[in-house]
Amino acid sequence: MEVFHYPYRFIQRFDEDSLKNCFLKYKLLYTFKSTKSHQWYWVWVEVYEHDFYAIKFHLKAHRHSPDKYNLMTGLNEARPVINTCIAIMQEISYINPHSSFGFIGANMQDESDINTKRFRVYRRFMATYFTEQIFGHYFNIHKSTYLLIRKSELEIYPELLTELDTKFKILYSYFD
Repeated sequence: MEVFHYPYRFIQRFDEDSLKNCFLKYKLLYTFKSTKSHQWYWVWVEVYEHDFYAIKFHLKAHRHSPDKYNLMTGLNEARPVINTCIAIMQEISYINPHSSFGFIGANMQDESDINTKRFRVYRRFMATYFTEQIFGHYFNIHKSTYLLIRKSELEIYPELLTELDTKFKILYSYFD
């Protein structure tokens, strides 16, 4: 399904030090400019084992903030920004037929991690643009996490969800 999105471009691949982390392989950086606000956004795609892609985005202006994923922009352009991330996911899905995806609906400042506003919005978008014929939709409301796992990969590797869960718990204390 085609989505209205801002034109985006791939910027660079950042390889990870395999001695430090053998689960996260590399990161991809994409960028786009909003035609509404004229602000630049960065989309980070973290590429993990098993063709798993974690999507993150923020305003370029917030790149140095430790809270860059929690800040509200106040620009009222969530739909086209999220659609642009979805277009990047669709491109990756087309290029890599084994790809699966995930994200966290980061909490806003003074908001709990549980069932965040962003998570609820992203969840609706995922149900619209990624069919259950191709992807299994898995989520954890208590951590506001969402996984789109390709069903064909689950058939090949039935323990994929368990392994992803285990490795993310080891890598990030957030998932404990």
